[in-house]
Amino acid sequence: RRADQPAGPPEMLSLLVAAPPSWYSPARNSLSTHRPWRAAVEMRHLLLRPDDPEVLTLRDALMAKSVEAQLERFQYMNERGQGMWLSQAWEAHAKDAPPGGGAAFLDALTRTESIEAYFVPTIARRQGSPNNPYLNRAASGYHTTIDPRDLARRLMACRSQLAGEWCEQLRILATGEPHERLAEEALLLGLSARAAMRSLLRDLKPLPSRRGMHAFLEAFAKEHSRDLSPAGEPEAAFAALEALPLAIAGEALIDPPLLCAELRNKTHAAGADLAGLLGGTEEEHTRVHASYLETCLRETIDAPSWDRELKKRDQQRQLEASWRVLLRRTGPPPAGPAEGGAAPGRHADMRPILPPSPDGDAGPPPGSSPAP
Repeated sequence: RRADQPAGPPEMLSLLVAAPPSWYSPARNSLSTHRPWRAAVEMRHLLLRPDDPEVLTLRDALMAKSVEAQLERFQYMNERGQGMWLSQAWEAHAKDAPPGGGAAFLDALTRTESIEAYFVPTIARRQGSPNNPYLNRAASGYHTTIDPRDLARRLMACRSQLAGEWCEQLRILATGEPHERLAEEALLLGLSARAAMRSLLRDLKPLPSRRGMHAFLEAFAKEHSRDLSPAGEPEAAFAALEALPLAIAGEALIDPPLLCAELRNKTHAAGADLAGLLGGTEEEHTRVHASYLETCLRETIDAPSWDRELKKRDQQRQLEASWRVLLRRTGPPPAGPAEGGAAPGRHADMRPILPPSPDGDAGPPPGSSPAP
């Protein structure tokens, strides 16, 4: 090539493509440097919000796993009554609970009163024939006390421990380095991959030049929706995307291996974001405790009635103080007609009738002088 020849595509390629497409920017995407004329997606850090579906699904799975772990502990400690009540309460809550309602279950437990006599049935040995009318057919079992608030404290402790373990696993997945199979890798990696695919589709949708690429990825996501799920195998979906051939959609040339690399990077970023959001479990527990204490204070002290009572007592004290000051200035009132002190036509006692004081004292008697 001559020195004065400008840098650019070969002559044969320049006949087909006069200039790079408008979406091509190798300086912003290091992945596209070795593929200068193929589609590249701008890399941005994925920021998940607390109300995203993947975050809510992760919180529900954490709460369900905490209940399951607590039930195993009850079974190990032979606390059959506690386990039966917790299992029934969780099933009733999970039936109608909205997504992400794990903290609501803890709040409901803290507001439930203790159950003094919860009947726990036991399996009785069969004695006699089933049609014997003289046998006692009463249900066999025993009664136990259930404290839902204590169960809520146990679940919070178990939930905090599991959240720490899951955060550590998410950080390992976010590195992208080889590792041993993790305990909850299928769940955590599936949620991260689904969040990454949803973020990639959201970034491509408003761009007219990438409409064909968006349709291609959307069809691929529907086809492999089972793999991109909490119980799926995201690596199978990644391998299937990487094995696809090049395709042309509109004005864009689609490079599936490059899209697969982009999807992997976003999956790692989504895992890091999920780990950060899952670390706020202690804040949820603090809000549950604060809500419970606030409810207890409201039930103990009714603010409007207490304010009215204080105002009433203040008015009564002011009336008694003003009456004592008046007695000191004018002296005791004159005696009645029987003692010869009051003139005819006048009342013997001109003092107002005071309401009873909070201590049960109705004030000084009509003929007595005030205390010095």
